[in-house]
Amino acid sequence: MKSRTVPILFVLAAALIAGLFFISQKVMSNDDESSTRARIVTPKSSSSGSAENETAASSFESEKYETFVPLYSGETLISTLTIDINNDGYDDEVIIVRKASSQNLWVVAALIDSESGLYERLEPIETEFTRTRTFSYMGLDVTGEHKNALVYQGVADDGNYVMKIYLCVEQRGRNVLLNIGDFSCDGTVFIQQTERSESYALALSKGESFSVWVYKSDTSKQDSDGKSKTSVAQNQIQQEYKWNSITQRYELAREIKVTAGRLAATELSRIQDGTVETFAAFLEGLWYKTSNSGGNIRYMYFNYPENEIIQLYKDTQEVYEWEDSKLRHNGIYLTAVNADIMNLHRRFDIALVNTDEIKITLRDDINLIISENTQWDGNYKKMSMQGTFGDSAENKSQGEFYRELKKGDLWNTADVTVSLQFSDFTYSLTSSSGITESGVYVTGKIGSYDVIQFRSDFEASLLSEAYTMQFGTKTITETVKRKTVEKVVTDYDSITFTPVKITSTDCFAIEGKTYILTREQIKE
Repeated sequence: MKSRTVPILFVLAAALIAGLFFISQKVMSNDDESSTRARIVTPKSSSSGSAENETAASSFESEKYETFVPLYSGETLISTLTIDINNDGYDDEVIIVRKASSQNLWVVAALIDSESGLYERLEPIETEFTRTRTFSYMGLDVTGEHKNALVYQGVADDGNYVMKIYLCVEQRGRNVLLNIGDFSCDGTVFIQQTERSESYALALSKGESFSVWVYKSDTSKQDSDGKSKTSVAQNQIQQEYKWNSITQRYELAREIKVTAGRLAATELSRIQDGTVETFAAFLEGLWYKTSNSGGNIRYMYFNYPENEIIQLYKDTQEVYEWEDSKLRHNGIYLTAVNADIMNLHRRFDIALVNTDEIKITLRDDINLIISENTQWDGNYKKMSMQGTFGDSAENKSQGEFYRELKKGDLWNTADVTVSLQFSDFTYSLTSSSGITESGVYVTGKIGSYDVIQFRSDFEASLLSEAYTMQFGTKTITETVKRKTVEKVVTDYDSITFTPVKITSTDCFAIEGKTYILTREQIKE
């Protein structure tokens, strides 16, 4: 009896193990079939069309993204951002999706459970944007309380600038995104970031909260019948909103009305004739930032014909390809892409301050917070060498130098060790030692000086960055009333280049080699 019992027990144990294995495999198979996989947006060709009616790939949809946040049926993943939004020390995710039932972009925040590693989706937020090219979002501690707020902003389809700010808070035992700032206007909205203390950086104390500035049209003016109408004079209202920790909202702190009388109305009407070309012609040229730190000036160069925007600071320059332009009240909205880093899209929000002054606010679509960008925000004035909008009489001498240089003649130094040849904004250099060089140049007027600036295509250059230019003189004889007299005239075949350092309004001599160039006489 005992010998029969042992085999029976072995058979029952084997059957039980096989049954458990079969059940576990079935459950795992069902789980795999029901789990949601993130859809990844890939760039579309121009022939396949676009759901956004855009002719170019957007800054978001030109990249592939993946997420651990579960997607619902009909959702398409557009972009992801990893930030800690509930202040628990763990990275959460914020994703941008498009739903099959809506053309608008949706913001979905998801909190990670540190124990299970799973993400809990919060209530999705529907935005006012349908195009990703005019939309951006980021995490930023705007309140100074060491809590990341979710900020999304951009130009909506109706042409208004929209910015909304959310904080993750707990209400009735569940996490929600609380709207603490809701701004929309026909001008621009930006967060004024200020430098915080070292103790804040070390998380030892709270920091100063950032203000939000809103620029919009003044439409409060009424006619004699009491009906509201848009101010023909294009008055502007500037509003500053500050954080109120008691009400947990951004509230209006002060309002400034700027009358159009402060601007040159006639000139502004020429600039704002409703065409991008006219406004771009006004922007064309070199602008310098009026407030700078460390004694170094930041420059912005707009070149609409070549579709270029160049940022200059110290010995560094960034070149952006001018992609799109959209006129807005009292300004223009530009989108550009970095010529070297193709996935870096920069947006230039430009507002008129005066006929020779603009206000520039920059935004980057790279899903990173770069504090350096705030250094470029501010007011810019046009360099005096460019004059104001339209032709200027002071550019006459500038034109003389440019006209003589671009004739294509060869210019040699006195010892013929260096030879230069100029064409339309480009130059080539050869030296007796066999060195060759090429690049671009520009002539202009700084204060009372005629200057030329060089930008070499090579890292090292035989030339300084800038020189003052001066034509030589020569003595000729002519007969006046039957008498032979000597007369000193300008020698257009000789130009002296003296190295200088350029400031926004003047220039001064620096150490360096002075070149006396003579036009090579062509023998017939």
